[in-house]
Order: sequence, then structure tokens, then C-alpha cells
Amino acid sequence: MEKLHGTLTATSATLHGTLSARSVAGVEIYDGEYVVHSEAHEVQILPTANKQLTKNITVEKIPYYETSNLSDGITAYIGSEVEVNYG
Repeated sequence: MEKLHGTLTATSATLHGTLSARSVAGVEIYDGEYVVHSEAHEVQILPTANKQLTKNITVEKIPYYETSNLSDGITAYIGSEVEVNYG
């Protein structure tokens, strides 16, 4: 790991390197879901405002399917899998 180096005075700072912190004093840790499944017709709000996250939030993709149709075209299904019966 690269060390932080440079100059720091009361009126200016020139620093180079990497700085990280594990926690911030007085900030609540987020304890909700970190993997979210997208919904085509619903808004989801994760209560993360003013909280510290301990890992990345993953938003799963919205399901997308294509099938051929009787008009020699393609029908796209977005958000859910649909079974199609011809006949």
C-alpha cells in the first residue's frame, strides 16, 4: 500500500497517496439489503441517507425475454417471464 506523503500547513495542503477510513464517528451503519431485485412497476427506496455502507449495493437486472410471434416479428417481455401458447 502506498503511503500518504506531501506537505500540510495551516493554510494549504499538498498530499499524494491513498487515504481510507473504516468508519465515521457518529454515523449509523446501514443494516438493510445490499442486493436489490429490480421491479418493473415499483419504486424501491433503500434507507441509506446519512448512513455508512459497509459494501457496494448491487441492483439485479430486470428480466428481458424475446420470442418470435405469428406476424414474423419479435415480441419482447420486460420485467417478467411469460409463457406463450399458439393454437
